[in-house]
Amino acid sequence: MSDSKYKVEFTLKQHTPIIHFQSGQPGATLRATELKPKLDKYLLKYVEGIPYRKNTNGHRYLDYKVKITNDTSVEVEMEERPPLYFANTGKSEDEKMKQKFGENNYPVVNFFSFDEKVKNAIKDHFEAFLANTNFGTRQSKGFGSFYLVNETSKKPFPFNQELIHGTVYSFPSTVSRWDKDIGLLYAFLRQGINLPNKQGTRFYTKPAIFLYAKEKMGWEWDKKVIKAYFFSDILQDQQGKYSADSAVNYSSDKQYLLRDLFGLSSTQKWGRPYDTTINKEHNEIERFQSPITFKFVEGRVYFWSNGTEKEILDQNFTVIVKGKKMTLRTPSEFDFNAFFEFVKTIDLSKVVEPRFQSQQKYRDLTRMLKSIKASK
Repeated sequence: MSDSKYKVEFTLKQHTPIIHFQSGQPGATLRATELKPKLDKYLLKYVEGIPYRKNTNGHRYLDYKVKITNDTSVEVEMEERPPLYFANTGKSEDEKMKQKFGENNYPVVNFFSFDEKVKNAIKDHFEAFLANTNFGTRQSKGFGSFYLVNETSKKPFPFNQELIHGTVYSFPSTVSRWDKDIGLLYAFLRQGINLPNKQGTRFYTKPAIFLYAKEKMGWEWDKKVIKAYFFSDILQDQQGKYSADSAVNYSSDKQYLLRDLFGLSSTQKWGRPYDTTINKEHNEIERFQSPITFKFVEGRVYFWSNGTEKEILDQNFTVIVKGKKMTLRTPSEFDFNAFFEFVKTIDLSKVVEPRFQSQQKYRDLTRMLKSIKASK
């Protein structure tokens, strides 16, 4: 960091690719038009008495300019579509994916302001802002992670505890597989895992949220509720094949929409034997980003809840399948920190069938959960 009377400069290190709408252009990286509104919002909330201005619409903003320059810009070689990126790239195949994921190793960010209080606020809080913030598309899943160069050895990592609902959890990972680790863990938390491996067999585990709902809350799994209403014959057939404590057999009068607490999926495609699309509608809520944020920095994945799940609690959603409708409500209360603490108690050897425990995905999950359990 360099500092003068009106200017403060930071050199950043980019730790994960940024999914950038301009990534096909030379030098595409972190954009000032994304950084400044986020930093304004952060400083206005957490720096008491910071001077601000208002635009013609009455929105508050801070009086400074920001300029981002690039030392080196490269395209990221993507061997395959990342597990955490689902959207259409607007192009086709792997060559187009390389253009979507822009990467710049060491962008330099210059802030300029005649207001000394504003400049000093940026100087004092920019590091913590970066620690809690990612940029670009799929930012909640770790993409677009930047941090101050040569500052990753600082302990503890400077998270803003006011932005975090409870505890910051973490586990070790690598530059080559951080996104695969996050994808695997997130699937385990939210919907469970049912994936083929190279030998053609499958790796399967029930979701952690089902285990939490059943064992701690006495709630029925929402996928089973939907099956019972729209696909009763298929559900009945499945129930005869699985144990009484399975997701398709556990019943309760407490039935809630649970998976969408992790982020609203307004459209879901269900494959065989359903071969249909599940739609969810709400009078006001069209989108809801996952309240769980992942950030990869220098060999470690950090994640936490930001508490925004309260925005979707106690809401009725209409579930629609081929014109037939049912109403399913989200619970009135849900604490992600309590959920994460429950995850720390899960014995994976009792959740995953023995026939799957020799697979790499089991070893990867075991490695992550072991480290998460050590989180304070």
